[in-house]
Amino acid sequence: MLAREHCQQLVMKYAAGAGVGGLIPVPGTSMAVTAAEVKLVVDIAAAYGERIDDSGAVKLIGLSTVKNLGVKALGEAVGWVPLLGWAARPALYAASVKAVGDAAVRHYEALRPDAIYSH
Repeated sequence: MLAREHCQQLVMKYAAGAGVGGLIPVPGTSMAVTAAEVKLVVDIAAAYGERIDDSGAVKLIGLSTVKNLGVKALGEAVGWVPLLGWAARPALYAASVKAVGDAAVRHYEALRPDAIYSH
C-alpha cells in the first residue's frame, strides 16, 4: 500500500475522532484537538519513513495553523451556543484536523511520492 493511501485513511480516522471529541461540551477541548493533530503529523511522517518529534510536528502544523486557530477558536465559541453551536463544533474540529493532516500528507508526498507504507 502506498503511504499516501494509508495516510488518507489516518486523516479520516483522526478527523472523525476530533468530531466525536467536539461533542464533549467542555471548554478547552481544542487543546485535545491540537494534541491529536501533533500525533497525526508524527504518524504521517512515520508512514513515509521519516522521523519527527513533537516539536517538528508543531512546526509542520504551522502549514495550516493560521486558518486552524480561527477554526478552533470558533469551535470553542460555538460550544457556548445551545443546539446549533453544539452541532457545529464537531464539524469545525474535524475540519481542523483534516486540514492539518492534508497539509502534512502534501508535504511528505512532495518529498517521497512513491513511498510504500509497511506496517
